[in-house]
Amino acid sequence: MRLITFASAGAFILFAAMMLKKENTGQPVHLYNTKWSLKKIHGVPGVEEVQTKAFLKFNGENKSAGGNGSCNSFGSSTTIHQNEISFKNIFSTKMYCEEVQKTEDAFFKQLGKVTRFEIKDNRLLLYEDKELLLEFLAEPGL
Repeated sequence: MRLITFASAGAFILFAAMMLKKENTGQPVHLYNTKWSLKKIHGVPGVEEVQTKAFLKFNGENKSAGGNGSCNSFGSSTTIHQNEISFKNIFSTKMYCEEVQKTEDAFFKQLGKVTRFEIKDNRLLLYEDKELLLEFLAEPGL
């Protein structure tokens, strides 16, 4: 009976280790081909922890970005050179969602100010010069 329990525990540990390795491959996260979930908006005032479905995706071929602001779909043209980035002509659908409208408005306002970016581990950080404006987390498996 102890042998079965020990074998079961060993199999569980091996399975858990394989799952952790699969999720954290050590591969660098790239700006493109990644769904970036918005997690924090800085300067609204202070820091707002985002608990909505807001996200951002980049399309290098079309030199554009888009996603969801929390309620509305949005898009923009982008200019990216090394770690410099700008979002121009930001547009969105125009639904009003009372419970998330303040978050979406702050997101779009900060996005229009962005001048540079950094990718650290699985986080995308967007800045206006040295001031951190927006923080995103890479969605696994995308």
